[in-house]
Amino acid sequence: MIYLTGDTHIPIDIKKLNTSNFPQQKDMTRDDYVIVLGDFGLFWHKDKTFYHWRNWLEEKPFTLLWIDGNHENHEWINRLPVSTWHGGKVHKTSDNIIHLIRGNHYEIDGLHFFAAGGAQSYDRLMRIQGESWWKEELWSYQEQNYAFNVLQELKDKNIKIDYILSHTCPKQLIQIMFDIDPNEDFDPTTKILDEILTYIGFDNFEQWYFGHWHQDKTYSKFQCLYNKVIPIS
Repeated sequence: MIYLTGDTHIPIDIKKLNTSNFPQQKDMTRDDYVIVLGDFGLFWHKDKTFYHWRNWLEEKPFTLLWIDGNHENHEWINRLPVSTWHGGKVHKTSDNIIHLIRGNHYEIDGLHFFAAGGAQSYDRLMRIQGESWWKEELWSYQEQNYAFNVLQELKDKNIKIDYILSHTCPKQLIQIMFDIDPNEDFDPTTKILDEILTYIGFDNFEQWYFGHWHQDKTYSKFQCLYNKVIPIS
């Protein structure tokens, strides 16, 4: 089984994955997955909080996959060793804690996933660069080029993406789903996701899952997750 949930902001919202709130894990193995849609929060500072929650997650029966959000220590994450897993590049913290690097494609249980993490911190002016905010939260040109090359390779091979995983959402959805003017505080990530949506095509994927907005909400093929932990059927 594959489950998805929104931001865990370790330790603030990680309780959604304890056995009381997520009892399904009792029947899961390392061949089952839980995907966190950004703002994972484990990689913040290498202190006792990091070691405590890393150990806690390592004891879970499932494999935890995560994409990066904006509230992560991206400098630290980008220094982690890169390996290949299920067809895409990953940062593998341990056997069951795996970062799905933005712009990569993965085949898991016969399903095709595309990872598109990252977002702009709206509160960045209240944070300190290198301590509580990192500029690598935004996509670089190299990352964008890499992502679209991956998408083109999939098209050339006639491989259809089933599920798109992002932290924030395409710009065109912000007004529709959250009644917010997307131009009030423009996040360039949402424009990149617009371009990814156009490139893939609305009819060429099953579902797009994202977090960031701290709501559980669905519109058409797009689902925002926060507190819910839901299965992919």
